[in-house]
Amino acid sequence: MESIAGTADNTLIDQGAGMTTDATKESAEGRKQLDINDHVNVGDYETIGQPYVDNPKMTARNVQVYYGEKHAIMDVSLDIGRNEVISRIGPSGCGKSTFLRSLNRMNDIIPICRVEGDIKLDDTDIYDSREDVVLLRARVGMVFQKPNPFPKSIFENVAYGARIHGLVQSKADLEDLVEKSLRRAGLWDEVKDHLDKPGTGLSGGQQQRLCIARAISVSPEVILMDEPCSALDPIATARIEELIDELKDNYTIAIVTHSMQQAARVSQRTAYFHLGKLIEVGNTKEIFTTPQHELTENYITGRFG
Repeated sequence: MESIAGTADNTLIDQGAGMTTDATKESAEGRKQLDINDHVNVGDYETIGQPYVDNPKMTARNVQVYYGEKHAIMDVSLDIGRNEVISRIGPSGCGKSTFLRSLNRMNDIIPICRVEGDIKLDDTDIYDSREDVVLLRARVGMVFQKPNPFPKSIFENVAYGARIHGLVQSKADLEDLVEKSLRRAGLWDEVKDHLDKPGTGLSGGQQQRLCIARAISVSPEVILMDEPCSALDPIATARIEELIDELKDNYTIAIVTHSMQQAARVSQRTAYFHLGKLIEVGNTKEIFTTPQHELTENYITGRFG
């Protein structure tokens, strides 16, 4: 993987990441700190950049999300390309996780949440009343911020989804599926002799990879990751990032992250959200080096967020 954060020139991401070069220090000293709420009327802003792609796996058009009277997501339109990794970045509370959860209807479990607009997986309207939400979440899996293995054995954590969806017909098939899923998650060699041990007994990084194995065991087409490394140490984070890079060959991946360096390392496209509005989308390197919108530049240079 190419690391954009490590480029030699004085790029914007260097400034936002807190690098210690003299040029960055001078730039930081000269910058005025902004209040994120200086731009509260973002509803009228048009998304700039490249929100659409030629071969999308998922499409969102004019999506609005409300929590009661609060307008959390404002008229967002965005494509997620096949076999791409797209990152969503932005200040806390900007709506990036809310939008992510809308892609497999996780917001359905919140009584006061209402979603409007069109979201499609290939040609399937995922909010069609006839759509089976359980089957949708098998096609669009999710990995959460904090590892959440079931209170079951390592084997049963991975086998559970295949069982409830009737994906295997025999014990041998199930064992093969569990092994393949753990191998794809980069965990097999570490746990193959301890499959009967509780999944909750693994380290944090191992638990997160177990959750990824559980997600891919039901052969999803899209994997959503909501800050999957925020609770992990740097070594475990590096392993998850390597895994994301490997998984994109077989899956479409959408990730929410507060780490701009992580977005630069793992994603091909990056989308910047601000107070519920999608402000800018584009090639990750271009977003971090030559952003087109003032809000994007202010965020990645650390002026707010």
